[in-house]
Amino acid sequence: MHNSLSIDGEGWRAAWNGTDVPLTVTEFATLRTLASAPGRVFSRDAIIDHVHGPSFAVTDRTIDSHIRNLRAKFAAVGATTLIETRAGIGYALGPCTAADG
Repeated sequence: MHNSLSIDGEGWRAAWNGTDVPLTVTEFATLRTLASAPGRVFSRDAIIDHVHGPSFAVTDRTIDSHIRNLRAKFAAVGATTLIETRAGIGYALGPCTAADG
């Protein structure tokens, strides 16, 4: 749990303020990676390594697509600051506060 964000790793479920947000396996793994260290900035390569393993061939833009999908799904339930972009570096979990929604 990180403020309004809840993640159930065993059940592969995520929720915002108690509202379930349906995610794909990759979206969930990406979110879980970011939530594993709130405030830490993960490069695209680090996210790929955590989600798929270091030898998996995925482009950086694939991660951008998953981040975009996560933002859209959580925005639909009122979360507007779920993931922060750090230009030229990567992504970090945002504050995830109830003030979002």
